[in-house]
Amino acid sequence: MTGTEALWLSLSSLLLSFLVTIVLGKKVRLVRLTGTILISLGCFFLAWQGVMILGTGQPVELELKLAGIHIPVLIDGLSALFLLLLSVLALGSTLFAYGYYETTETKIVQKVYLALPVFIAGLVGLLTVDDLGPGFTLAWQLMAISSYLLVRWGRPIKFSRRPALVYLAFMEMAWVLITGSAFLAKGYHFGDSLAAIGQKLSGSGPVATAIFLAMLLLGFGLKTGIFPLGQLWIPGAYSTASPPVSALLAGILEKTGVFGLIRIFFFVARGAGAGFNPDLWGQVLVVVGTLTLFIGTVQAIKQSDYLRLLAYSSIGQVGYIVLALGSSLLAWHSGSPLAGIIFAGAVYHSLNHGIFKSLLFLTGGSLLHATGTRDLNRLGGLLAVMPVTGVLAALASYSISGMPASSGFVSKWLMIAGNFLAGKDSLLLTMAGIVALFTAAFTLACYVKFFGLAFTSAGASWKLKREIREVPGSLLVPKIFLAVICLSQAFLPAVYIRVIGRSLAATEGFLLTGVGPESLKTNPIGLRIFEGPALLAAVAPLAMLVLLLVLTFLARWLRQSAGAKEVRVPAWLCGYQDLNKNNVYADRNMFSDLKKFFRWTGANKNLVIDDDELPGSVSREEKGVIS
Repeated sequence: MTGTEALWLSLSSLLLSFLVTIVLGKKVRLVRLTGTILISLGCFFLAWQGVMILGTGQPVELELKLAGIHIPVLIDGLSALFLLLLSVLALGSTLFAYGYYETTETKIVQKVYLALPVFIAGLVGLLTVDDLGPGFTLAWQLMAISSYLLVRWGRPIKFSRRPALVYLAFMEMAWVLITGSAFLAKGYHFGDSLAAIGQKLSGSGPVATAIFLAMLLLGFGLKTGIFPLGQLWIPGAYSTASPPVSALLAGILEKTGVFGLIRIFFFVARGAGAGFNPDLWGQVLVVVGTLTLFIGTVQAIKQSDYLRLLAYSSIGQVGYIVLALGSSLLAWHSGSPLAGIIFAGAVYHSLNHGIFKSLLFLTGGSLLHATGTRDLNRLGGLLAVMPVTGVLAALASYSISGMPASSGFVSKWLMIAGNFLAGKDSLLLTMAGIVALFTAAFTLACYVKFFGLAFTSAGASWKLKREIREVPGSLLVPKIFLAVICLSQAFLPAVYIRVIGRSLAATEGFLLTGVGPESLKTNPIGLRIFEGPALLAAVAPLAMLVLLLVLTFLARWLRQSAGAKEVRVPAWLCGYQDLNKNNVYADRNMFSDLKKFFRWTGANKNLVIDDDELPGSVSREEKGVIS
């Protein structure tokens, strides 16, 4: 099977899923089953295509003709890498959706399975079309309109109408900016390929090129969620859409924005010649990325709705990627061999974030399915009754926090270590690196709050009038699937670095070609950064894991070495006799001074309203516990 055949088979499977859903109508059990099978089949063909292109190193280039319109299609190494990510996340979300929508009303299930394959097809188009004209417009509108409908159907209309409309408005605004930017290239024809646009920029002058890049930064930045644009639509859309859809929005829709930024600043801009100032645009991306990662993460800590917490956190994590892209440009412009390493870290973090953030949203879906509430203040003690979900949530939280021996640690190490090493004489890169390290501690605090209030503290058994149990296997298997990939990203970094290297080798026109591949050495257990013969930095996740385990056993041995017996006594509750809902630790008390100090960052309104409540009302169980 060739790459072209795999693309057509994938799109055919998605189209067939759409048509079968129309034919089956209200037979929702069959709709769910056939939709899951056909979409999963489409994901298999997508993955096959990505593996084929990365394996052979031969891009697929063709031209589609639709009603007399010519659409250039290019599937090179970079496209193949992001298509692999899309196939994995779409498969996980689709399998999760099968169980999640089992008890959902018929008309919603039918609508979701009509829009979901169209949404995935639109994302495929955005990663494969090679223009900013008719092909890009078709793919973008398929993506935007279908995802708008999915957000609209995620909650009752009284909650979803406004977030869905805001989301659609910003997506259309981004489309106008992106497609309109191409007209600044001298001699541009609607439908020119990206390579042709880059070449025509060379004769457009520095002012036109600067406006072109600014419009694309705003357009793809809107989609990616850079500050302050992401705050305008991401929290509402991600927390309104149902969790299987939110997993795709945060996991891959954002990454198509990252993909666009990479295409523009590391491929198209190269053709502009002297009109492209990498030092200027590197600084812009560094500043934007630093603001995005810091403010998004601080805002996440303030949230009581765990789905909004995950949404704001997603903004912060994308900030790391944008910061690294800017640092890579600055390093390349200064002649540093570390530019390629920082860029690889940005791509690695895109893959990592896609996996562990999707896992977190699916975990949020499991919590919503089991408890019926999105309020952290009404949860607690769920590890005892939902142990598998709890362990998977702990893994994802540990990973996104960038703790040692996790996937997030590897990619953040590449980005931040490369940033510091390349910026020895740059105050901007040094300050940005300090903020990034400081924010990593905030990310840890954010997920200590999420995991602690949901799974380890007490509360849910008193506050929720339902029996809580572990979610069924249909909701666990997709999360385990993503968790296994997350672990592989943590302990096999050399494999992923080599895959990223192969993807760039199979992509023509890369700005950083030939910059410092010898500076990053890989071995089966880790990565090492060199400058000539000198070792600058190294990371070995498996060695870290072994060390952590050894220290854990050593601490346990020292604790028991004196023969002291462990005595269990009731917890002291500050004078209260019994632990109950009136004296349990609440969200408003966690990091309260920190939240007050950073009140100026916004997102301070934290009233949580569940789907069975009227807007503005507060249930009896919530009185006294909502912050």
